[in-house]
Amino acid sequence: MNKKIGFIYYTFYPVRGGASVHGYNLARELKKLGYDLYKLNGEPDPWTTKLSGSLSGLLWILKNCDVIYVRMDHFITQPRNLIGLISLLIGKKVIVELNNPSDELYLFGRGKRYIRFVDRLYRLFLSRARAVIVVSEPLKTYCKQVLGLQRTYVIENGGEIFDPDSINPSEEIRLKMETIRHRFDSVVVWAGSMNEMQELEWVREFAREAGSDMAVLFIVNDEGGNHRQSGSPEEDNIFIFRNPGRQDVKFLILSADAGLAFYKPYPWSRWGYYNSSLKIYEYLNNGLLTFTNIRGTDSQLHSSFFRNVDSPEQAVEQIRNRRHMKFSAAVGTRTWDQVAQETARVIEEVIEK
Repeated sequence: MNKKIGFIYYTFYPVRGGASVHGYNLARELKKLGYDLYKLNGEPDPWTTKLSGSLSGLLWILKNCDVIYVRMDHFITQPRNLIGLISLLIGKKVIVELNNPSDELYLFGRGKRYIRFVDRLYRLFLSRARAVIVVSEPLKTYCKQVLGLQRTYVIENGGEIFDPDSINPSEEIRLKMETIRHRFDSVVVWAGSMNEMQELEWVREFAREAGSDMAVLFIVNDEGGNHRQSGSPEEDNIFIFRNPGRQDVKFLILSADAGLAFYKPYPWSRWGYYNSSLKIYEYLNNGLLTFTNIRGTDSQLHSSFFRNVDSPEQAVEQIRNRRHMKFSAAVGTRTWDQVAQETARVIEEVIEK
């Protein structure tokens, strides 16, 4: 009999970006490994069994699932967080996925006093978790030093390898890309939410330096969050695509020669840069020359397509000279099946104990 997982996650279907990309791909790969997943929120998807979002659905999960897998954050009153707290309090086997430290609350207008309160609350409840999964070593340090959690596992994000033959973009996007490709020698993509963590001024400087040589595609997710940057880039070689569907996102990334992933310094965070960037993995896995101003993880550094730069101008120069660069034959760097296999090892350890 397949093992049952209560999959308490952000709404991830249909896929839009960020956490939904993570949730969808993790659910798909865990299903392939033979687990039965049950969820309460969102639309029905191919990989999970959608239960009633009412109390009856929650009670079924608490009674019948071998383990509860819950992605929690610091917004305590969100339903998924409350379900996680209930599961911990009644002694269920719970695996918590934690993707940001409490310091991120500074970006939402919270002060030090509130953040320390959240730390105390997390320390109290997460000590009951059988395992805590984080996406980077800085987050593991946060969990150990501030929350006192010892059963913490680092499992980085992954990225898809897109199949060009299965992608069906909208006609509008396809025609627009034909025009862009005709006008510019190179196409560069930036994807994400326009928030205070992103170094968008570097992207604007990149576009100004690139001039008429390169088009810069902005794939913008405007949904969620309240720490947005105001204003949009206005350079003539920047083309903005707001909230495109997942098929269009894949098509746009595959249409590019290079990808940008620039981040601001995190002076408000005790841990510095702590994320594991989804877009970096998607760029690398699909053969894009990938530029960032962060060091990168070990798996990213192993890719010959990964480039760390000190300025936007360096990125522009390298793209102009890319035809003289040598790349390894292997394109992929880290995929979702690897993420699921590492997650499954944690799940099995928790169930067996």
